[in-house]
Amino acid sequence: NNIAVGKTLIDGGAGLNVISVETFETLQVPYEWLMPSRPFTGVTSGSISPLGQVRPAVTFGTQQNYRTELIDFDVAHIGLPYNAILGYPALVQFMAATHHAYNVVKMLGAGGNNITIRYDERDAALTLECTFKTAATALPHQGHSAPHGVPRDTQTLHRSPR
Repeated sequence: NNIAVGKTLIDGGAGLNVISVETFETLQVPYEWLMPSRPFTGVTSGSISPLGQVRPAVTFGTQQNYRTELIDFDVAHIGLPYNAILGYPALVQFMAATHHAYNVVKMLGAGGNNITIRYDERDAALTLECTFKTAATALPHQGHSAPHGVPRDTQTLHRSPR
């Protein structure tokens, strides 16, 4: 099935790829295909225990110029306004380069042609605002000096040790 998944956070600092349970169900992947996975932290306060891990084919580009890779995703209730988080492991597989000043991701497609994915700036700003508001209500002010609207314990995603 070819299903377009929008509202995807591309985070080169994240140590794993995560897909929401709702998006997983939209992809119509059987739950029996989930492989075991370990808890992770850094998405919300506390540890998240994923339902498991799945390896769907992810494609960027057009019919004429595309790139497809099998990407490992943890399937979890992430409680964020994103359908998925593509972290460093996916960017490495795609050999993708992100440029935040220009809001683009670039990678090589079929035959060595460039694929450029532009971020939706308006949607990104709205999502970021919603994320900060959610974080501000979840983490009450504790007398710290973090920048306005940025939670003090912001960290990158990482797996818990076994």
